[in-house]
Amino acid sequence: MSVPVVGLGAGGHAKVVIEILQADRQYEVIGLLDPNRDIHGKSVLGIPVLGDDGHLPILKARGVEHFFVGLGSTSDLKPRRRLYEFALSQGMKPVSAIHPRAVISPSATLGLGATVMSVATINAAAQLGENVIVNTGAIVEHDCIVGNHVHIATGARLASTVHVGDTTHIGIGAVIRQLITIGSGVLVAAGAVVVDDVPDNVTVAGVPARLLKRNENHD
Repeated sequence: MSVPVVGLGAGGHAKVVIEILQADRQYEVIGLLDPNRDIHGKSVLGIPVLGDDGHLPILKARGVEHFFVGLGSTSDLKPRRRLYEFALSQGMKPVSAIHPRAVISPSATLGLGATVMSVATINAAAQLGENVIVNTGAIVEHDCIVGNHVHIATGARLASTVHVGDTTHIGIGAVIRQLITIGSGVLVAAGAVVVDDVPDNVTVAGVPARLLKRNENHD
């Protein structure tokens, strides 16, 4: 019997997660919650949008205990983190969505609520925190340590033994050299090549990557 799951967010990222979970077949996505009232009562890939996040306790009372975060990110991961933490505060349990064409080493560890997309690779002894996205075709090499609520975007590459802090976004096609430490709250811009350590709460861009600006550090 399939486990009922609700998605928090009804945008493009939710579509990808829905299809991954449908391929898994151990879960049944029974609905989506989104603050946009214009889409309430409509559907996404055949999944109804039931209402906003205030509907979550109602679903919990009806026996729906599992969720996924269907909100992606292009830079700011704080809204995604807040959704995840809100669902946990309601007693919900996160599910991981692992695409059948992803390659994950048996010695790698993934935290709760991970999303790993098609042809992504996570190699030996890599450690990923909670609510992490490893997007389509991204590579996390051996012995990397990735914090909570991190998004490694499409085609990004982390060489071996890279450390990434919480709530950091590694942009599409970015490359991180081996043994680099990237702080928390960082935005690595699309296509950047990071060859030096990056402190907390900054944006870096370019080849090689240079400091572009300091990010606001607030919830």
